[in-house]
Amino acid sequence: MSASERASGTPQAALLLAFLILIAALAANYLFYRSLVDDQDATLERHVRQLAEYVHADMLDGVNEQILAHQRMAARFDYHGLEDWSGWQREVSLFKSHHAFYHAIGVLDPELEIIWIEQSDAATSDARLIFAPARYHAGALREASQTGEFVIARPVLIPGGRFTLTFYHPIGVGVAHRGFLAATFSVPDAVERMISDMFRDELKLRVRSRGEIVFPYPEPDEFNTYQWQAGFAIDLDGDGDAMEFEFGLSESSRQQYASALPRVAIIGGSAVSLLLAIVTFLALNAGRHANVLARSNNRLEQEIRERELAEQEMELLVTHDTLTGLPNRTGSTRYLERILADSEGEKGQLALMFFDLDQFKDINDSLGHQLGDQLLCEIPRRLATVLKDRDFVGRHGGDEFLIAAIRPLREDIEQLAINILRSLDHGFAIDDNRFFVSASIGIAYYSESGETVADLIQNADTALFKAKNAGRNQFAVFTREMFSQAQHRLNLSRDIRHALDAGQFRVVYQPIVSVKDLSLVGLEALLRWQHEKGYQVPPQEFIRVAEETGVIGRLGEFALERALSDLAEWKKSVKQPPGLAVNVSGAQVREGDFAEKLSMLLHRYRIQPELIHLEITEEVLIENLMRNRRMLEKLNDIGMRIVVDDFGVGYSSLAYLKNFPISVVKIDRGFIQDLADDHEDQAITRTICSLAGDLGMQTVAEGVERLDQLELLRQFKCDFAQGFLFSRPVEAEAISTMLTGELPWRNVATEAHQ
Repeated sequence: MSASERASGTPQAALLLAFLILIAALAANYLFYRSLVDDQDATLERHVRQLAEYVHADMLDGVNEQILAHQRMAARFDYHGLEDWSGWQREVSLFKSHHAFYHAIGVLDPELEIIWIEQSDAATSDARLIFAPARYHAGALREASQTGEFVIARPVLIPGGRFTLTFYHPIGVGVAHRGFLAATFSVPDAVERMISDMFRDELKLRVRSRGEIVFPYPEPDEFNTYQWQAGFAIDLDGDGDAMEFEFGLSESSRQQYASALPRVAIIGGSAVSLLLAIVTFLALNAGRHANVLARSNNRLEQEIRERELAEQEMELLVTHDTLTGLPNRTGSTRYLERILADSEGEKGQLALMFFDLDQFKDINDSLGHQLGDQLLCEIPRRLATVLKDRDFVGRHGGDEFLIAAIRPLREDIEQLAINILRSLDHGFAIDDNRFFVSASIGIAYYSESGETVADLIQNADTALFKAKNAGRNQFAVFTREMFSQAQHRLNLSRDIRHALDAGQFRVVYQPIVSVKDLSLVGLEALLRWQHEKGYQVPPQEFIRVAEETGVIGRLGEFALERALSDLAEWKKSVKQPPGLAVNVSGAQVREGDFAEKLSMLLHRYRIQPELIHLEITEEVLIENLMRNRRMLEKLNDIGMRIVVDDFGVGYSSLAYLKNFPISVVKIDRGFIQDLADDHEDQAITRTICSLAGDLGMQTVAEGVERLDQLELLRQFKCDFAQGFLFSRPVEAEAISTMLTGELPWRNVATEAHQ
């Protein structure tokens, strides 16, 4: 082969090799693209399955709630007798007003003949035709009349194309069997009611029953070709023909969660593959195309520069907060470490401030997280008006900021803290909203309060805690006494957990009496703790620490279960026990399943809901108005009475109480202590009693210790009272004696009537 032939063959070989590399790179890029697409689809499918699990739990809770409601209704029918027609109508009307998806509710005698029936105004068919299939379940119903179990009839298609389900609950068991409570509801309407709006907006849902589409009705045409991603089945009657729930992600949610990364990968990867093939071709022909190689080198240098810029951007993302642009926790730690290292030779006082907005959670809950984020972005700008250029500001997380400053004297540092607090007084204007916020600041001095960044942050946080407890909108400087207090809270929190496990807590009860005739009308359950070292821990101390450290939920569950257990024992000796008031913490109210847990406890101990009075504070009421209102309404629907405890020491507004299902207001003992001598206390107490009575609420006065206080409460038309005048908190055994014997305050009753 001549030299000219070899020269002409070289470009062809280079082109072939470049082509093969291009094909291999494109194939690898496509496999990578497919893996990204598959991962995204798998992620979306997992998300749908997770949402389906939440819906499954909601549906089961909803169905169980209806079954429990039917059982309680059947039990009350059995208790009051089938002759109480007016009682039936009130019970059913109240129940149907809360659950509008019910088609009909009726009562059948033991021979399955209809005794009484009430049908919804929106019903389109005769409910007697719906109850007629009960005869097809006669065997199961006879067995249910002996066991007390309920029976669910097969779904029935009514005019309009909607399926209904009918539940049959025995009224009385065995020889006391009186018939059945029959309740029929529309399956589509019930599904619509039991599924949260949040899930319904994000998901597509279809429900089948025995091959028929029962939800949605009518079925959209697009569902015939839709690919369902998750589902579950609920077999209500245990016959193997379950209701099948199918879920898929809505188009808007799919677009929201879909990532552009696969598309970027296929486009960018193809471009990189082509670039690699070109670079290979040019490299193999370097001798003939030196200028092309030079351009390739320039492009390579550009890629290197871009990578360096990308690394710098990545470092910025790692060390800075994306919302405010300030150094984040990691960036703040690095910067503060450099400040400590550089401050050794400087004159002046170095201080670290822990800055936290007061009630920022309320802003997020009431005005939305978007406005809250905008407020957080305004905070650094406002701080810049009082800080120097060399002062450091970083975002520690949430609404918490770190400020490091060096000043000649400590007085200058504390004046700076005052200036920071005052800078917030002007308020903030965001999206046509103007509102005012305050902050609390904790200060830790280097090196007196710590020689490391971690110690300074921790101790500044401890000082912040003191500032908030002192009333907020102020600053506090860390001292060694604060460290001891923090250690005490930590040790006490540990001891509380140990005491719960070791059974050191007990529940005592203080009687609540009628102001009118001094009869025993109720009891308040109170926690007491005998420490293993022998001393009594004051309730106000261990309850405050339990709330701060998150143990209050366990304490509340213990007190509630013990109180219900004692009430169940008292019911064995007296026909009508007094009401039992139990304090409920904000942590318990925030639990989404608190009402369900409480219902299970009532069922376990066979306690009527109306005997339980749940005492909550005013702060719990306003903590999250919408969420807590729903929870309190759910508890009220169950039948429990809601009591506002220590009224008058918090927000003290009867105006907002009217928006909650409140039954009783407890007047704080601070107004009762000097009631006989303080005209202002008398005016406040008289006003609370009067307004509460006008709103249909009852009042309880706490801390009654003298007869003159009792006499004034009678004049003010206060309903109930409790205090040492009648009895100190006593053990459950002493309460049993009171219920079956003579009341210990009989002498008080005699003196009060003289």
